Amino acid sequence: MIAYSVRFRAVRRPFLLVLAILLFSFTVLRKTPAEQVKDYYDTHLSQLHKTLLQFQEISDQASLTALRASFTACRSEYKRLEFAVEYYYPNAAQRLNGAALPEAEPSEPEQVMPPTGFQVLEEYVYGSTDNQATRGLIGQELENMLYQVRYLQAQAPVLTFTETEVFDAIRLNLYRLATKGLSGFDSPVAFASLPEAAVTLEGTGEVLTCFEPPALLSQQVQRSVAAVHTPGTTVAGFNAFDRAAFLVRYFNPLLAALQQAQLQQGIPFVQAKRAIRPRAVSYFAADAFDPTFFAPADAAPATPAVLALGKALFQEPALSARSGRTCASCHIPGRAYTDGLKVNNSLLAGVNLERNTPTLLNASLQPAQFYDGRVPFLEDQIHEVVSNKAEMGGRFDEVTSVLRRKKGYTKLFAQAFATESKPLTERNIRKALAAYVRSLVRLNSRFDQYMRGDTAVLSRTEITGFNLFMGKAKCGTCHYMPLFNGTVAPLYNKVESEVLGVPTTRDTLHPSLDKDQGKYLLYQIAYQRYAFKTPTVRNAAHTAPYMHNGVYQSLEEVIDFYNKGGGIGLGLEVPTQTLGEDHLGLSALDKQAIIAFINSLTDEGEQ
Repeated sequence: MIAYSVRFRAVRRPFLLVLAILLFSFTVLRKTPAEQVKDYYDTHLSQLHKTLLQFQEISDQASLTALRASFTACRSEYKRLEFAVEYYYPNAAQRLNGAALPEAEPSEPEQVMPPTGFQVLEEYVYGSTDNQATRGLIGQELENMLYQVRYLQAQAPVLTFTETEVFDAIRLNLYRLATKGLSGFDSPVAFASLPEAAVTLEGTGEVLTCFEPPALLSQQVQRSVAAVHTPGTTVAGFNAFDRAAFLVRYFNPLLAALQQAQLQQGIPFVQAKRAIRPRAVSYFAADAFDPTFFAPADAAPATPAVLALGKALFQEPALSARSGRTCASCHIPGRAYTDGLKVNNSLLAGVNLERNTPTLLNASLQPAQFYDGRVPFLEDQIHEVVSNKAEMGGRFDEVTSVLRRKKGYTKLFAQAFATESKPLTERNIRKALAAYVRSLVRLNSRFDQYMRGDTAVLSRTEITGFNLFMGKAKCGTCHYMPLFNGTVAPLYNKVESEVLGVPTTRDTLHPSLDKDQGKYLLYQIAYQRYAFKTPTVRNAAHTAPYMHNGVYQSLEEVIDFYNKGGGIGLGLEVPTQTLGEDHLGLSALDKQAIIAFINSLTDEGEQ
């Protein structure tokens, strides 16, 4: 017995040593979660390249059914990669899946880049014309896309994922799915948004599997996939989808589970400064948006002293020299900081201002100001408005002199800019006013409360209106949720302008196109003729009249204009119109529901 034990121990030691070596080797060789995600990315990028090549091979002769099947296969592969391509290579993402609209740089207005990518390809594959010319365009577009994919493959060897970036990219992609995917933004012809959303969510689950996620997170992904899964890509299915229920029951819980998993696993949040705070549980959260993201580096902090000064200056007639006009003359707090006029009076005799007065509520949550987007910061806008002879007619050098003589301002400036030896300056006037306008963020409407869990606060009609807004009516493809303006989700770092074909008057029998050429006047870029920044529809119940020229007095008129297909739908010649010209087919009840939803976007509490 003793001899047996000795022999057993002698045999066991080498065995244990070998086992230890194997376990150590397995631990060393086992890939980290981030490395596993890189493998996932490389695999699907290779598969995307393969499916595009296969599509190209059959594009000339295959049946329309086969073409559409190939298109779907390619889009599905891209949707599994979109979180990473958009995160690391946004320019390539734009060329692969951007809107089917031209682009140009102000420095080279004549160098217009034609649109390219899946949305262009979708128009060919699902359009009404199928001939050799169209087949040639399909082949050409596939070559454009293969160029971008080959670029991504060339970059792949030097691309390194981190756990922090993966979670961040997934979160941003979920925002993209909810805002652009569910609205039909990137599948405007095929109406494949819901099946593609299911693929996006399935890919999200596969990526998260690399991190051995908590059961709750995996369950939320699976539930979300099931909620958007639909058999086929029909218009009826797209229109009938209950987006409000999906967001509250599945999307928000998924985001909450994602945040909780990241915290449990000790994965840091990115430190980047963004429009949506990276640590926000959802972009519907009350403090999700950071107004300082849109401010210049030297912006004044929103201290009580700075805001008190800014509020005083907002109501100060000295800014407009002898006219007596103040900022509050045109931006009236009780009217959601608008004036209720079609266009306000000019200080120049015998004329009016050219454009309608926009709301200042949430005006800070956009990267460009004015209807034509000609300045980036509120400080620039304030300088231009105050010094404009038609609007305020002030001169900053004179304003500072007047304010020094007025009781109280020397003290207000000293308190607001306590570290400066000469606080009452032109620069600080602009900074204080801008800080005050940035304080006018209002994201506490009944809609916001609904999205934060109080599902009893909206009526069935209002919920129906939201679903129409984000679906059949296509409003959400330009007024991006949850800000409902033209600031593009999910980074909100650029703002879009649209050509709507707005008429001069309300006369629908003899309409004429408004002569204001909008953004075109800045750089003379042809496709921007009659383009204007997409404003917010938040608080629109209090901001009539509407459009850049104030032509429509009611939301009913605005919705009727869109329902008819904009200017082209009215019979006007608008070759650059970006608004779809087809009738939307909205019923009277549909229109009433959309208006009810827009009314639910009125912010509650102090204006």
